[in-house]
Amino acid sequence: MTATDRAVELTREAAKAADDKKASNIVALDVTSAMPLTDVFVIASASNERQVVAIADAIEESLHGLG
Repeated sequence: MTATDRAVELTREAAKAADDKKASNIVALDVTSAMPLTDVFVIASASNERQVVAIADAIEESLHGLG
């Protein structure tokens, strides 16, 4: 089983929001078959804590806009 279309849409939006805030090494992992509570993990790197917070906030705002 693979991630749903909705999960893929949300993943793309999260990755775009992270990229807009200059995150690096952005990776999306489809964990649908291994994790019953989620479809995808998005993992990204940042150079400092302030940037991590900015990235997380941007992702949350972006996804909140999609419902």
